[in-house]
Amino acid sequence: MYQVVSREMVEQPTLTMMGKVPVAEIPAFLGKAYSAVSQHVTRSGLAFAGAPFARYRPLDDAFAEFEIEAGFPVLSGAEGSREVAESTLPGGVAAVVTHVGPYDQMKPAYEAIEAWIIEHDGQPDGPAWEVYYSDPSVQPNPATWRTEIIQPYKVFSS
Repeated sequence: MYQVVSREMVEQPTLTMMGKVPVAEIPAFLGKAYSAVSQHVTRSGLAFAGAPFARYRPLDDAFAEFEIEAGFPVLSGAEGSREVAESTLPGGVAAVVTHVGPYDQMKPAYEAIEAWIIEHDGQPDGPAWEVYYSDPSVQPNPATWRTEIIQPYKVFSS
């Protein structure tokens, strides 16, 4: 059972890599993106402002390919490079849930967010993103991985 909460998000500058990625290649893309962004942040003398995240936009109805934006929140004033882009996570109200377990078992968490938003007279407002609080290279047991899913939403006016 998932507990969904509403949270007021503050707009957050980020540095990311973007790509169109088939589902089977998502882990490799994320590894490449986090490595490239992390190296850029370190070389530039910048500071991380949070855990790694990824925002997914499906490119087909079968969810076989996604446009993915993956990277890190950073302090303001960060500049990108040829490979790393400046971006922003939006501010505003969002439905938030924490999933503990393997990444391929997050569907019920997304369903819980969707149901919660409907129950609260809302609708999604842009793509959700996932914040990864566990590093699989350090914490190899997928049953212990903790991921926060954040779905911006807006409430219907009465």
